Amino acid sequence: MAPRALTTLLSLTAADALGAATEFRTPETIRARYGETFTGYQPGSVFGFAPGEATDDSQMVAATLLGYGRGEGLPGILAALREWLGAAPPDVGGLTRAALREGELEGGARAWTESGHQSAGNGGLMRIAAVWLAGFRGAALDRESAVVTALTHADPRCVYASVFFTAWLEGLSAGGADWEAAEAALERMDRLDARAALREAGLLGLSTRPAHDAFREGDRAARSEVRARVRSGLLGHVTSQSGYVLDTLEAAAAHARADSWLACVEPAVLRGDDSDTVACVAGAVAGARGLEVPPHLLPPLRLGHSWPGWERGWSCLEHFPALLEGARAQPRP
Repeated sequence: MAPRALTTLLSLTAADALGAATEFRTPETIRARYGETFTGYQPGSVFGFAPGEATDDSQMVAATLLGYGRGEGLPGILAALREWLGAAPPDVGGLTRAALREGELEGGARAWTESGHQSAGNGGLMRIAAVWLAGFRGAALDRESAVVTALTHADPRCVYASVFFTAWLEGLSAGGADWEAAEAALERMDRLDARAALREAGLLGLSTRPAHDAFREGDRAARSEVRARVRSGLLGHVTSQSGYVLDTLEAAAAHARADSWLACVEPAVLRGDDSDTVACVAGAVAGARGLEVPPHLLPPLRLGHSWPGWERGWSCLEHFPALLEGARAQPRP
């Protein structure tokens, strides 16, 4: 197991757990209740997560890794995510729920079509670090990130945001500077024909023709929007911490430029709205950069739900190494 992978998995989970208490709250409400700093787990989650418990973001990362451990490719990942959903987690995004209920690889495309090809939430981005954590690299990482995202979020903005993000994690973990690694990741995003990758994987086809055509029509604009938001975030701009995938990506890029782990995560937590997801994504960046989670946050860290392969009471610090080993033991293309 690569040490940076464990650092990153713990980092995104701890950041998610910090953000759980402030999700859907305003900055004013957060400061009135918790003060001007947020350095430890707190009560107050609208979904009932206890202090130190992470939300659906980290749960789906873990479920995806459990899926890789089956050695069955995309069907195994889909099955693992459906098992997680079947255990009735308290917090599930609408598009994620609709896509996984379909029970087929094309479920993400069908759910997107049912939304009028408008839904572009962050439910794919929040879990996509799992692909890099599972050991995919280079062009294989780019393709896998596209298809794993599209299992639930087939909008090209979601797909290309994920392709960029995992390539960025790879570059940062190799020691690249924020800007240089981001520009290299954007170049990789531009080289990938994601629509072809989704067709080859069986996620787009004759039965999902409307989604196929909508993806083709939105492809170029989606790449442009991802590129603009990444660069805006790296300049420190935050449009919003809404659940829109490009808002999340921009905000996480802005927050994660800081020099310490807490400085990368705390601003996302204090800003509220979809704070757990923005913090989780920023935490993945901080971990890939090698920034260490403050030691006091690790012993109490848990995932806030039980499903096949994971128990709510398990310590993340104790059980994450085996989770990663199982996922990374599978052969990679």
